[in-house]
Amino acid sequence: MGVKEQMISILRSGETHRISFSFTGSTGATVSVNSQTFERVADALRSGAIAVVEGRFPNDIAMYSSKAENGFAANTFYLGANPRYSRLFNALICHESVHASFDLTRSTLPWIDNEAAGYIAQAYYARNSGLPRVAYEFGSHSIIAYSVVEGMRANSPGDISFFLGELRNSVKADPMYHSYIGGQFTGDG
Repeated sequence: MGVKEQMISILRSGETHRISFSFTGSTGATVSVNSQTFERVADALRSGAIAVVEGRFPNDIAMYSSKAENGFAANTFYLGANPRYSRLFNALICHESVHASFDLTRSTLPWIDNEAAGYIAQAYYARNSGLPRVAYEFGSHSIIAYSVVEGMRANSPGDISFFLGELRNSVKADPMYHSYIGGQFTGDG
């Protein structure tokens, strides 16, 4: 199975289809992710509307590029040296697919909310697949997002609010995001 087919399989899996959440974004708008989010991206991968490039990075990362800029093509997933058959990889694909879905639906939202939604989806997949929170590095964005998910599952608004705030603060403080995290994401399909 090629990586594109593997990604489609991840996006159509039971673990992914059980991802469903919404939260109040930083501007007061509701940010929602559900099974349609991932079906939309799986369909775009299958039709060729979204491309996949392997081996772009020497490390274990992935990214989705919505626009052609900085040497990246539009509507393309870029994969690094990720171990392709791990739940961590599958969770990362869910994260990046949230960005792709917002692009496909021509959504406009603050980047901080886009990234928060990606991390929450990643943590939801991890939880749904039985991956324990300790699989993530202590203090990482992913482990904070896992706490958001646990608050959502327990229907604990105080926990959701606290950990969502911590997730946003953590992402804002990360130098990897400094160039764009304070701006707006605008999907163009």
